[in-house]
Amino acid sequence: MKLWVALLLADCVLVGIGLTYLTGLKLRIEERVAYGAVIGFMAVTLVGYAAAWAVGRLTGPVIVAAALVATAISATGWWTGIRQIGAECRDFRRRLMRPISRPENPAPLLILTAPAWAITTWILNQAYLPGGSGGVLAGHLSSWTDWQAHLTYASSFAHAENFPPELPTAFGVDRLPYHFGIDFFAAMLDRAGLSAFGGLEVSSGYLAFAFVPVLYLVGVRLFSSRAVGVTAVLVFTLFGGLGWLRFFGDVADGGWSIIWDLPTDYTRHHAGNILMENAVTGNLFPQRPTLAGFSLLLIVVVLMREAHKSGSRRLFAAVGVIVGLMPIFHVYSFGMALGLGLIWAVLAHRWKWLLFALPALAFSLPAALWIKPLNTEIVWETWVDGPWMQPPSYSVDHDNPFEFWWRNAGVFLLLMLAAQLWWRTMPRVVLWGSIPVWLWLIVPNFVRVAPSHPWNNTHWFVPVILLGSLLVAAVLVRLASIGWLGIVAAVALFFTLTFAGALDIWKAVDPEVNVWPHPIASGDGVAAGEWVRDNTPPDSVFLIGFEHTHPVPALSGRQTVVGFGGWINDLGVTDWHSRQHTARTMLGGLEGTENLLDDYGVDYVVVGPIERRVGVSEQFWAARGTPVFAQGSYTVYEVN
Repeated sequence: MKLWVALLLADCVLVGIGLTYLTGLKLRIEERVAYGAVIGFMAVTLVGYAAAWAVGRLTGPVIVAAALVATAISATGWWTGIRQIGAECRDFRRRLMRPISRPENPAPLLILTAPAWAITTWILNQAYLPGGSGGVLAGHLSSWTDWQAHLTYASSFAHAENFPPELPTAFGVDRLPYHFGIDFFAAMLDRAGLSAFGGLEVSSGYLAFAFVPVLYLVGVRLFSSRAVGVTAVLVFTLFGGLGWLRFFGDVADGGWSIIWDLPTDYTRHHAGNILMENAVTGNLFPQRPTLAGFSLLLIVVVLMREAHKSGSRRLFAAVGVIVGLMPIFHVYSFGMALGLGLIWAVLAHRWKWLLFALPALAFSLPAALWIKPLNTEIVWETWVDGPWMQPPSYSVDHDNPFEFWWRNAGVFLLLMLAAQLWWRTMPRVVLWGSIPVWLWLIVPNFVRVAPSHPWNNTHWFVPVILLGSLLVAAVLVRLASIGWLGIVAAVALFFTLTFAGALDIWKAVDPEVNVWPHPIASGDGVAAGEWVRDNTPPDSVFLIGFEHTHPVPALSGRQTVVGFGGWINDLGVTDWHSRQHTARTMLGGLEGTENLLDDYGVDYVVVGPIERRVGVSEQFWAARGTPVFAQGSYTVYEVN
């Protein structure tokens, strides 16, 4: 790893630890490091973005300056922390030396973290692999699809001066309606010495390393139980519905040897109306903002609980600021954090909650307005004649809501409810605080605000699963404590909750399953993207084909007339069909091309394999444009 990259990551941790001291909250050193890693990432990213916006570009000196400013901000916390951290480290060592059966021993955290980090490293190491002649292979569906959008966003910050943030995949959209925080952090890592691909891998790895410790430690703090912390991590990371039933059908057809080459995913099966994917393979890996958002949501819940318990005005204000800055990192976790905080504030009838509410609302409103989808109309879900949460053509199974959730969550929701009804399963404050969580399950079942496909509402459900995993873990632990029958019942329930997810993770760590690794960019495509990055003005507009694997926007971040329809449709760009028709017209040199080139301000045209698949006229562009780059199957023309 490059030295500057290592220093930047270390600075995030140090900044975050300093900020935890600034809150005044008494934490153990393992909590301080885990929470601090996430909070420090947030602080360094925000300061870095503000600095880059002020300067107009992201450069090495800007990153160094941002790191120094963030460090200076955290120094006020370190002024106190420097006198405490030695004692906290000695306390950690003392607790670690005690018998592992003692509740204060942190050994379970280390035992849980080691395999989690190993799996994370393995999966991310397979995300991008070297191909022949300088090409790149995608080692997983996530890096072949979703990560291409994240590459484009990160490259637009790192190499295309995208300040203030605009959508680089649809010309004329003057804001970026996406929670882009982690992608800007990837851009910082890119400019610090990694490649665009490496920036995504390392930024994901950094936050993935923090997530498991954060979830475990939150479970321990809220429930005073290491067993709940461990079980919550396993329930959430291995979460899956009843898709595992299909596994035994596959075994009947192909024998037990299929375990070495699983034929399908078991937590995502549109034909069977199974949409709640495993948290790792369907969210933390492909949906990169969840890596920041889920940890921040957990930390915020702990801070709000401690602020309510202690009455600390400083802590109320600190958690309000954190929540207010969450939208650009993960809007769905922000929505739950803000909503829960406001509900708890109303129920508490204490004026100190205003110290949370005011900064949370003041800081979040501008960011939320900037990143909100372009089409935010409210749609009432009425899929009564088709599969629940999907258009009727997607599945032959016409589920109602109860059937949908039985397929997708199994006994999970029943166990959540049991945790709240089974007396003394949870601390009283956690019990009453957890009741409003059901709103984030109930409302999105009937109301859709996000554009595009109905199943996008599943993004609202995953934070419910995250917090619900703590409740489910509490039930399983209590059930296992009542004797052998309880242990058998807890194990059986745990199996039904996690087997499908475990199968999908097993499939994800297999480096040669089915079509993976799969080519994502040829050596010629990588060369074209890097040439554009290094040799064209940052504000250039490119006319390209609109497949998701196009290397030019991914590596250069340049503005395109239109990109992959699935991405921009999800962000509310509803005219993507007409945009693509316009792009086809210009690529084909058809009637009206000259006027359209002027309307869109096209500076360059790429002619490569993707453009040939959408009908580019190579003869037209050979006569109309000036070739400025040519290698193999790629030619870049400057528009005369």
